[in-house]
Amino acid sequence: MTLIRAGLRASLIILSAFVALGGVAAVPAAAAVPQCTGTVSKSVLYSDLGRLESVIAGGAGRLYVSLDPPDLSPSRLISIARPGAPPRTVADGPDGPGGLAWDRRRLLWGYGNSLENGEVGDENPAAGLYRVNLTNSNRSVVSDRLGMANGIARASNGAIFASNNMGMKIDRISPSGTTVNGWATLDSANGLVISRNQKYLYAAQTFAEPSAISRIEIANPANVTTWATTDGVITGNPVFDGLTRDRKGNLYVAAWAAGEVWKIDSRGRFCVLATGLGRPSSLTFGLGKSGFRAGNLYTVSFNGEVTEIKGAVSATYPAG
Repeated sequence: MTLIRAGLRASLIILSAFVALGGVAAVPAAAAVPQCTGTVSKSVLYSDLGRLESVIAGGAGRLYVSLDPPDLSPSRLISIARPGAPPRTVADGPDGPGGLAWDRRRLLWGYGNSLENGEVGDENPAAGLYRVNLTNSNRSVVSDRLGMANGIARASNGAIFASNNMGMKIDRISPSGTTVNGWATLDSANGLVISRNQKYLYAAQTFAEPSAISRIEIANPANVTTWATTDGVITGNPVFDGLTRDRKGNLYVAAWAAGEVWKIDSRGRFCVLATGLGRPSSLTFGLGKSGFRAGNLYTVSFNGEVTEIKGAVSATYPAG
């Protein structure tokens, strides 16, 4: 690890601690990423919900959010039936609410997503993953040997991947339930998403310099390539967090420090989709015909906001 990277990592650890304690500090973005072309609008649907870590859409137009409540009570998994409806607690959990992914009708929910676990997670994995029954709130442990359970993704064959943005390892849980720590090696992996053809795992890298989205071949995890990079595009680190994709295969990343959401097209080019967000941490497309609608992008933030972004799919990298 270079001294520059170590310094950046230390600075953002301190910053994250301030945020966890209710501070308002932010890392200024120094971006020259172009604005996406198209009609894009955003609106804040909820605020003051706590420190929101991860979001995922479900059936019937619902959203599910992993969070630390503002009153510092135990971490929670909440559901919101539709915009304007009151959030409902699905389950409480231990410290460090982590990533979310679907396992058929059950929801995978990471726990132990903390700075302390992340710093030692490569050598002493102590985070884990629940499988939550949304009907009765019962939960079972899928694994208790993950590095951080920050980003979570599940492949169609049942394999589950989990990231540690403070370390170098991406963990894998086999369809039969066996945990392999360090299935792949990638610096500071955070948000994870699997490609449409199920051949690749994309990972947003939080502390890497230059900031990047990397692609890992699932059948050969030693084959890691850079899919998109800010090298030569910006100075400074936008601090990539959550990652998602649309049905066309375009990627979308939460640029935490920049307070923005960026779109990444099929050529690996970044454009700014939305600005003025309060430390966005995760994002997902709605799935409903009503409620949180299919085609709309929803992002959550450390500032406690749920924001709706319309026009994301049709927005494009500017011509010329």
